[in-house]
Amino acid sequence: MNPEQMIADLESKAQQLQQRSQQMQEQIQHASSTVTSPNEAVTVRVAPNGALQHIEFSPTAMRLTHVQLSQLVMQTVQKAQVQAAEQVASIVEPEFGGTEAMDFLRSFIPQQEEEEPPAPQEDGQVMREVSWNGPAQKPAPPRPRPTQGDDEDGFGSVLR
Repeated sequence: MNPEQMIADLESKAQQLQQRSQQMQEQIQHASSTVTSPNEAVTVRVAPNGALQHIEFSPTAMRLTHVQLSQLVMQTVQKAQVQAAEQVASIVEPEFGGTEAMDFLRSFIPQQEEEEPPAPQEDGQVMREVSWNGPAQKPAPPRPRPTQGDDEDGFGSVLR
């Protein structure tokens, strides 16, 4: 093969590679995932990188405790993140499938955890979670109310 033909072939391959790369970039930019929770209380949309773009609550969310709602939000966001990551992986799979680069990319796809939100307690009390990694904290004792005779003008304390 003559040098001019080799250069022409390399330029052609480089142009094709650039076009495929540009197509992949556009597809990745438009990849997102919208997921609604099974009880339809929460709907989220995440970007291709997993960043939360939108969250919406239906009236059903008002019937959940704060703990149930927070767990449902996290589960729904996680499911959307998994879907978005899988979309990105499927976009680059044709070019990088079977390579270490593809294995590396797939290693970042979050694992889906299936947990149901806790049911509300029978007595209507709100369930309280212990802080994430710390011991349970007791509520601060109430401050004593000032007595009537602690002001100079006879109108009482402004702290009442």
